[in-house]
Amino acid sequence: MKFNKYFFGSLFFNIAETILIFLVGKLLNLPTNYIIIIMLTFMISRGFFGKALHFKAWYRCLIWSCLILLSLFLILKIDLKISILFAIFSAFIMTGKSNINDMYLWKGNNQSKYADIEKYIKYHEFDKELIEFEQNIQKKDKVLYLLYKYRFKEHKTFAEISNLLDIETNRITAELDKIAFGMRIFCKI
Repeated sequence: MKFNKYFFGSLFFNIAETILIFLVGKLLNLPTNYIIIIMLTFMISRGFFGKALHFKAWYRCLIWSCLILLSLFLILKIDLKISILFAIFSAFIMTGKSNINDMYLWKGNNQSKYADIEKYIKYHEFDKELIEFEQNIQKKDKVLYLLYKYRFKEHKTFAEISNLLDIETNRITAELDKIAFGMRIFCKI
């Protein structure tokens, strides 16, 4: 029952939003076939590039969609081909995959502040100091050991760790900083 309510509510909203956007194009005195071309180009391109960004609040989704397509309709007043190109570009941006670092082939500094520790563990897995550090942390505190294991051995994200241990992410960061500091000193990293 809940699924049907969500499905029909979503369907109704999408139809109403499409009609409203179409009427915005008609208010600008644009030809119907051009409006349909731009709307379809945007929708198909967004589906082609991947999962589209969505807002939780319906009114934000409506405002954002209307503004994007209004800008595409204003460009359409100049030229259809340019508007189609901008529709494709806008659809790509709306998937969340757009990143200035990727666009210009720059390598951003995505390195973790724990990169030295991850590298050390990778190449010194059976070193005496590392094994002794792991044993000491396991004896001292089980939660700290699990944080160490999940983050540095299993490479889980902060969100995954938070779900597994039911700990807030800011506390995870604080505890991992303690572990990292102790490990850097103990293992002479």
